Amino acid sequence: MKNKKIVLYTIIFLLIIFVPLTIMGMFVRDKKNPFDENPNHDFYYEKKLWFYDDNDKLISNYECQTNKCDLANLTIDDDEYDINYYKDGTLEKVENNNAYTFIRDGALNYLFDVNTGRSLQKYLQIKNYNTNLKNNLYIIQNENKLWGIISIGETLEALIPFEYNFLGILNNFDEDGLKTDNFIALKDDKWFLINKENMPISSKYEEPIVDYNDNFIITKKNNRIKIYNYEGREYLNNFNFTDYAIYDKYIGLITNNTIYIYNDLNSNYIKNIPVNKNGKLTLETKGNQVVIKLDDEVIDYLN
Repeated sequence: MKNKKIVLYTIIFLLIIFVPLTIMGMFVRDKKNPFDENPNHDFYYEKKLWFYDDNDKLISNYECQTNKCDLANLTIDDDEYDINYYKDGTLEKVENNNAYTFIRDGALNYLFDVNTGRSLQKYLQIKNYNTNLKNNLYIIQNENKLWGIISIGETLEALIPFEYNFLGILNNFDEDGLKTDNFIALKDDKWFLINKENMPISSKYEEPIVDYNDNFIITKKNNRIKIYNYEGREYLNNFNFTDYAIYDKYIGLITNNTIYIYNDLNSNYIKNIPVNKNGKLTLETKGNQVVIKLDDEVIDYLN
């Protein structure tokens, strides 16, 4: 009888050891952790957003307050002013760089510290033209509807304070992203250019700045196009222009069914091209030439 008890206890002891090990082995074989709260590592699961590192290890999660909870959507408001902005971006939501990201929860966006699992600040809108801005910049609108700019990498940096009614970037793209040296700004009903140190680099104008190059600034309001230099002097103010185009040092202008091309508004035009219609004027490079197009039709070339 005593031997039977010993055998029974031995069997029970072995079961206690090996049954859990067998179960654990099954989960390891299926690559599932029975203690994992999110076994499939879904981004949204059980009313939370889950953040993992490159080795699929959980960093933190965000507890959603509403049913509309995801990475934040991006916005562009430059159309309101007819600004020449970058229109070929394909990103619909912000990216997660395993350090900081933006989460949209209901009507607000939250800057989220992935490493600590903490929400740092609330914002209304986030803008990066659906692409990557150089230096990891984001143009942000705060709860007071004022715009500023922050840089988000492994650390956070406030670049431009929240004091503007509008901030935008011109369509100036290269292989590393949109250039972020200068910004179009609106403050106290005046439009001007600022640099990344938040210093004004142009005079202030009554109309929205829609385009510029190194020497001249184009404004547009109620379909009226005006051309200024950086000191505020207006050029060709006796003409009514129906469209314009800027490429490098060249400025193209359409008036009275004629395209005028300038490389210096202090001098006479370098080319005038009669046309039989108004349309969208573009200047673009092709080899060593600048192509002049009207509604995508090649009109002429600049050597």
